[in-house]
Amino acid sequence: MRKLLLSWTFLGVALALGIWSTIALDYDQNKVVLYFLLPYFALATLMQYVWPEQPNQFEHGEVWTDILNNAALLGITALQGAIVHWMAAGGNGLLFQWGWLPESFAAHHLPMWGQVLVAWLVFDFMFYATHRIAHEVDFFWRFHSVHHSANRLSFMNASRVHPIDIIWRRLVPLFVAFQTGVSPEAMIMANTIGATLAVITHMNVDFRFGVLNYVFGSNEVHRWHHSNKIEEAKNFSVVMIWDHLFGTFVYKPQGQERPARMGLFNELYYPRHNFWGQLLIPFTWKRWKARQAAAAQDAVPTEPAFSDTLPAQRVATDDRKPLTA
Repeated sequence: MRKLLLSWTFLGVALALGIWSTIALDYDQNKVVLYFLLPYFALATLMQYVWPEQPNQFEHGEVWTDILNNAALLGITALQGAIVHWMAAGGNGLLFQWGWLPESFAAHHLPMWGQVLVAWLVFDFMFYATHRIAHEVDFFWRFHSVHHSANRLSFMNASRVHPIDIIWRRLVPLFVAFQTGVSPEAMIMANTIGATLAVITHMNVDFRFGVLNYVFGSNEVHRWHHSNKIEEAKNFSVVMIWDHLFGTFVYKPQGQERPARMGLFNELYYPRHNFWGQLLIPFTWKRWKARQAAAAQDAVPTEPAFSDTLPAQRVATDDRKPLTA
């Protein structure tokens, strides 16, 4: 009960501070990042050492790889600023601007709370769709596999992403959400709420959210998304409504508290803790698969070979043994 109360308190205070900060800072996205999100990120990192769910034991090259990924993401976010600014101004509600839909239907006519709800739900639905595509379509999985190359959850590896993967999976949901005609202020507020919740999904903190795990993708829920078993690697959204609707919600199967293993289904020769190798892996995919195939042929007959890593085509078995390089 104590952990449940502490977890709910943390969540409530974080959301309240995020909403208050956004309003107090006059919906200035840059100031929200500087004065709320960055301190929140620092607190999330600190809490992983104060109240860890798993020991903070890092593999060789893991921390440096995550630092480089976080730095790259900051640069990508800055470069995307111009596109997001266009969406908020000229690219907002294009169907209403072009007269294809009555302007009176635009979401900016709703009260602020209604606009935020529309923006948040539409964005999260598109996040669900693009995230699921990234898992089930081979071309996109080649890029998204970078995010699943870590064997544990940590706030630091939440930003372990390939630039192409994060660009399209961020801009597409933003663009669609803006087409509802919500105001830029509502989108900024929705972004603050979404970012606050998204941070919790990757925190290596011993939270206990209880029934809320069926509502949003906490770290207790998201760890199943990072399982290396295809039947467990679901939970594609932050708001769990979409996973419930489309049958992709997974939480404590067979009563397990956590997956037996997190990471890639077959990580042999994968540049798990190599930033530059991760940037290149989508473009050297066939060469990497050829190395795996050669290793499988050279394996002793009693050791089962690995199949392809495309998630939609995996046949999950519990007795597979990792090949050694």
